[in-house]
Amino acid sequence: MILIALALNASELPVQPMTVEVVRDPITDGIRASATLREDGNRLVVSCQPHEYHGPRITFHSRRWLQRGYFFSGQRPVTFRFDNQRPARMFWEIDDRSATLDGDRRVAYFLNGLFVSERLVIRTRDVEKRRFDMIFHLRDVRPAVEQALRACSGAPAAG
Repeated sequence: MILIALALNASELPVQPMTVEVVRDPITDGIRASATLREDGNRLVVSCQPHEYHGPRITFHSRRWLQRGYFFSGQRPVTFRFDNQRPARMFWEIDDRSATLDGDRRVAYFLNGLFVSERLVIRTRDVEKRRFDMIFHLRDVRPAVEQALRACSGAPAAG
């Protein structure tokens, strides 16, 4: 039994670092940048697109369909926890299999936790109202996020 446990542990894939993508629109020269962390079929994305919206956004993409947002707002509360800190709960805009967090203060709070932590757990509900967790192991996220956000900070406004 111990050998099986050791074999399973050894076969775990190493944590992949965040990848950065910066794209310039060929017509408007508008910049779109993102830092993406993939794990277990889920994605965590920090993005900016200054010609489309103000400030950075945090989005997670689930491999499962998410419970719909409330009728009027399209938002639903999502609980997350960095390392052993207290869990936090914020409203995220839900769209099929993804959820987006925006707003300067809320994104800044999330990014502060992201930069100093080793693990993030996001708990939400699927379309059948079953609770599930997504776990992201955070490795070298700060340089990737800062690179993406720097790319947007000097971008000219689209016209």
